[in-house]
Amino acid sequence: MLPVAGSAYLTTLPACDIIPAPPHYAAKRFGESTMRFRFLFSPAILMTLLIAGGPAIASTIQVPAQQPTIQDGINAAVNGDTVLVAPGTYTENINFNGKAITVKSSGGAHSTIIDGGNVNTVVTFASGEQNTSVLSGFTIQHGSSAYGAGISVTSASPVIINNIITANVSSFLAGGIYIINNSTAIIQSNTITANTAGEGGGMVLWDAGTVTVINNVITNNISGSGGAVMLTDASNEIIVQNLMAGDTGSNGSEIFAVVGGNSGYVLVNNTIVSTDSTANAAVIVDGFDSTSQIYNNLIVAPGNEAALQCNVLFGGQPPIVEFNDAFSSSGNSYTGGCTGYAGTNGNISANPGFISASHRDFELRRTSPAINVGDNSAPNLPAKDLAGKPRIVGGIIDMGAYENQSGTPARIAKP
Repeated sequence: MLPVAGSAYLTTLPACDIIPAPPHYAAKRFGESTMRFRFLFSPAILMTLLIAGGPAIASTIQVPAQQPTIQDGINAAVNGDTVLVAPGTYTENINFNGKAITVKSSGGAHSTIIDGGNVNTVVTFASGEQNTSVLSGFTIQHGSSAYGAGISVTSASPVIINNIITANVSSFLAGGIYIINNSTAIIQSNTITANTAGEGGGMVLWDAGTVTVINNVITNNISGSGGAVMLTDASNEIIVQNLMAGDTGSNGSEIFAVVGGNSGYVLVNNTIVSTDSTANAAVIVDGFDSTSQIYNNLIVAPGNEAALQCNVLFGGQPPIVEFNDAFSSSGNSYTGGCTGYAGTNGNISANPGFISASHRDFELRRTSPAINVGDNSAPNLPAKDLAGKPRIVGGIIDMGAYENQSGTPARIAKP
């Protein structure tokens, strides 16, 4: 083997092939009876092959210093490259075109804006992108489309992380993010807010496969069904430790989920707080969803709105519902196929005792009944909570997205 050194790489290539030459060739050519071999290629060709055979060196393409637009940067990139975008507002609609690249900002989402100009989807993944295609650190705004105004993902699996997705309008499905067809996309640590759609204001997952939605803040989105998230023909989506609050939708102000098969989504340790008293329920789960799992969530509804409503429209068996706090101030906490669940399988119905819901502080007071009453064996539990603090402090996990760090609840003494 022949070692070849590069700037940051060291690789080996097979030694070049040699074949014996006829005896008369060696004697005549070199005058040495012992030289009976010749190379199949010249030194120049050898060097070319060595360079071509080594690993490609990833490049960083600067926007706008080297390419004037983000799409120009994507077009110039090859797999493994990074398109690094300086702060500013870029009015364009970008498409990853199947490339395994990272497109990220240098200054963060608040200072780096991709503005769709209200003419189309702002960011598109539709060419089989995998988790090696990454979008990070942008404000995605002013998209306009029937399907996924902010970000549209079709038969692809990108990583979408640390973005602000806002002020996008869809005439039909998904103001913020739309994912369809057998995906393993990762949607992590984004703020998805103030988007509007006919259905699924913040996000629509349609037969989306094993998508992971984790550590996002989804607020103030508006739609007819599923103000925060709509799951249709739901597959095996994993929705863990998100905050959904203040979204609007007459049919499931926060979540509307309809399962079309025997696969099951997972809802674990989310804090879900509706403020839409005109809606039928904060969370609606329906369809053939007996394999779906709902663990350790806080679901709060105002007025006469129900907190958790199961299997009203399409019937079927309800999902697995264990160790949740579903609470409605004047309505039904558990209704439909989930009627009577309070007090069974670890489920409770009590005001969770947020520090200040009016100021959007949804961490738990020390007197909260949701402290140390979750299920440590629930699937897909993260090591840290939504605030980045240790997830299990008092030996038993808390309900909701935030872990009380005191470890033990402070019970109020009876008079």
